[in-house]
Amino acid sequence: MNNALHKYPVQHPLLQKYIKFFWEIKAEFMQLNHEIIPVRNIDLKFNLSKTPHYLQIENTSHLLEKVYFSGLQDHFRNARIKMRGQVHVLGICFFPEGFYSFLKIPVSECKNQLLGAGEAGLLWTKTIHERLMEAPDIAARLNIFEHELISGIDNKIQTPGSFRQLFHSLRQGDTSLGITEFCKRNNIGMRKLERMFNKYVGVSAKTYHMLDRFQDSINQLFYSDYSKLSDIAYGNDYFDQMHFIRDFKRFAGSTPTNFIRQNNSMLHVG
Repeated sequence: MNNALHKYPVQHPLLQKYIKFFWEIKAEFMQLNHEIIPVRNIDLKFNLSKTPHYLQIENTSHLLEKVYFSGLQDHFRNARIKMRGQVHVLGICFFPEGFYSFLKIPVSECKNQLLGAGEAGLLWTKTIHERLMEAPDIAARLNIFEHELISGIDNKIQTPGSFRQLFHSLRQGDTSLGITEFCKRNNIGMRKLERMFNKYVGVSAKTYHMLDRFQDSINQLFYSDYSKLSDIAYGNDYFDQMHFIRDFKRFAGSTPTNFIRQNNSMLHVG
């Protein structure tokens, strides 16, 4: 086995509006001290190896369930996932508004927490995990995912299409617009928009807007050419470089320069 991360497309049209992709990572031996930073979507992770995964916050460690996920975070929590040994993890990368239909409670109830699936009431994941452990290869595992996830969809508990339209309008629109101006242009009250974002995404619209911009900035730090931080700041509609650094520290716990230098965080898939 190697430690490459592989992504697999979602085949069933019904699942394609909820899930971005499936993913898998395997390694004969891996020692991870993974610093958790806020991301803009939820990944449900299935540990298929005998290697235990631990959550460490400050000096306290907790054994994680075989299936777990991190709710959206609105700030850096100084938390880590630690493991040492053979690694085999299969994951489901949900769209930001896609997890609600499977969680079936307001996603904000999981905010700033890393939870076991059983702890969150996702009892159906136990059956999936058992079947995945018995499957002979990745093709069989992906079939299990698709079959079980389709069976678990409840048409009475869905993210409304009206919210999906608002969500994508906010993400794809003029990023320099504030949330207040967005509400005026879309004829929706601020409180209603915030309630919808908390229920279906997990954080407020304002926080998600900041989180989305933060993730775009990280991608540019790692994968684009830039001569100075102010290029990234203005390119992502921050007021100035200090505004960019202040928001970055809120989510990453350090300045952009130190974050890149330390390189001690393996970003969540997606």
